[in-house]
Amino acid sequence: MPYTPQHKEQTRQRILHAAAKLFCSQGFDRVTLTQIMKKANMTHGAFYAHFSAKSSVYEAAMAFASSHAFWARDDKQTESKEIHIKALVARYLRWSKNDKEHPSPLEFLVTDAAHKEEKVRQAYQACFDSLVERLAAILQKRGSQNAYALAEETVVSLVGTVAMARSFTQPLQKDFIKRAQKRIVGRLNVNHEKTLEPVYVM
Repeated sequence: MPYTPQHKEQTRQRILHAAAKLFCSQGFDRVTLTQIMKKANMTHGAFYAHFSAKSSVYEAAMAFASSHAFWARDDKQTESKEIHIKALVARYLRWSKNDKEHPSPLEFLVTDAAHKEEKVRQAYQACFDSLVERLAAILQKRGSQNAYALAEETVVSLVGTVAMARSFTQPLQKDFIKRAQKRIVGRLNVNHEKTLEPVYVM
């Protein structure tokens, strides 16, 4: 008896969920198809019913992670309410304790941005652009000048902070992140924090 479209979609979502968790924590090169299917609790053969190669599942998994990340999940809230920038930055920089159910694409290893496979680079770029646009929209609502440029600079700073922090040991890592958070929030909150009622994103 053939599988129903609903069953096939559920299977695909299981693979994407497992792949997103692995790619977001380890990067493209360190993850194998065997690991993905084991985490999804499925046989290796089931993979090719949905994806043609690892780069294909990476592309789909990164889009999945981006759409389920904490910033994306707050779209409806931010249509009428202000997000507290400090809360967003702090949430991101807690990468080691991040949402385990819905991994954030902000956890990417920066090596994926310069990967030899074009599809991997494009997937990374698409998620990066999505995060910049999301932050830019928030900054525009706050009345920031040059919101897109400031958002781009902020995402670069956040990604760079996490990439560097991964190589540090405690307590150097904690102190480094704390200093970076203070600098980033300071740039974003100039002339804005005193005039707006924040809503914390948890």
